[in-house]
Amino acid sequence: MSNIDLIKKFYDAFKNKDTEKYPLFCDEKIEWITMDGMPNGGRYVGLEAIFGDYFPGMLKNFSEFHAVTEQFLDAADNVIVIGRYQGISKKGNKFDIPFSHVYQIKDNKIMQFRQFTDTKKIHDSLV
Repeated sequence: MSNIDLIKKFYDAFKNKDTEKYPLFCDEKIEWITMDGMPNGGRYVGLEAIFGDYFPGMLKNFSEFHAVTEQFLDAADNVIVIGRYQGISKKGNKFDIPFSHVYQIKDNKIMQFRQFTDTKKIHDSLV
């Protein structure tokens, strides 16, 4: 499977809320780095920290949260994804903002994720 195919399958699992599949695409020591201004943002290491702490803590702020992909760029051992976060906060506020995600891949597993987005717009939707 190509690196881009791996990342596309990861996004499909997220879109379908197939939480049992997320870890299948990731190294057990994966590093997940989100912007500090993101709800529950920061650096997480390992499957339990990411899928047991980060995602539930972040997603509890939203009634809807979608990562809509627009472009996948192959960069050797990295895949860059350009897209938009779209959703509705628990306060009922909608948001639609661009993101860039950078994935580092080794042996057909995601080793690292880095997020780049305008966290102020997401934060503003929460208040």
